[in-house]
Amino acid sequence: MARKIIHDENYLKAISYCMDHGIKIYAVPKSSKEYFVEVNDNGNIYRSPKAYNLKQWSNKIIELYVFYYYKYNPTDK
Repeated sequence: MARKIIHDENYLKAISYCMDHGIKIYAVPKSSKEYFVEVNDNGNIYRSPKAYNLKQWSNKIIELYVFYYYKYNPTDK
């Protein structure tokens, strides 16, 4: 099982904020062992150019939630 890396102390707040504001980030299978990460920012969908393995995609999702949280809340850093 992959060890979860916490990127930021506000990661739970970031996930909650994003979900409440229409930003959803999730994995989309490329194959049985690789996944793209997709961001749905209020209907604007962006897919990662890179595919991530099973151990990487969950950490990338947390990293992106934190990124979007600080993008829309720059004073909360």
